[in-house]
Amino acid sequence: MRKIFFAFAFMFTSLLAKGQSAEQNFIYTTTIGTGIAVNEPSYTPFLFHVLGYYPLGHRFSAGVGTGLSFYETMLIPLFADVKFAITQPQKIIPYVECGGGYAFAPNKNANGGLYLNSSVGVQYALSDNLKLQLAAGYELQKLERLKKHTNQYFTAGFAERLNHHILSLKVGIVF
Repeated sequence: MRKIFFAFAFMFTSLLAKGQSAEQNFIYTTTIGTGIAVNEPSYTPFLFHVLGYYPLGHRFSAGVGTGLSFYETMLIPLFADVKFAITQPQKIIPYVECGGGYAFAPNKNANGGLYLNSSVGVQYALSDNLKLQLAAGYELQKLERLKKHTNQYFTAGFAERLNHHILSLKVGIVF
């Protein structure tokens, strides 16, 4: 786990490093959203993400992100993300994006797991440096938690492995 953290930290630091330039080389995005669970047990999550992208051309960008995901417990995803604009930059830009990484669970009775997120969306330019975005997609979040069962005769504990599959809907700001 420490190796994964340092790999993401190195990647994020290298993306922040930039030379002397007059143009904006880094793009920030923040999104909030929710989803519809397509698995059992089902939990309606609340999602909050913050991402930083480095443009690798007019249509392609890559970056890293983090945030909070609230299912039955809070998870903190740390992930790499790529975004591709389907059309040339204009007032309305359709795009696809995909992210993957690991989600940490701050709860002592839970362990995080694999995090995958893919979506299709549209960005609407409000000004030169500010865009509104709307995205629909699919998210997979793995989680392991400790469950206890107690009655008058015995107490039992076991690890429960969950795979949260959700159809997500997110709205955000790009600046």
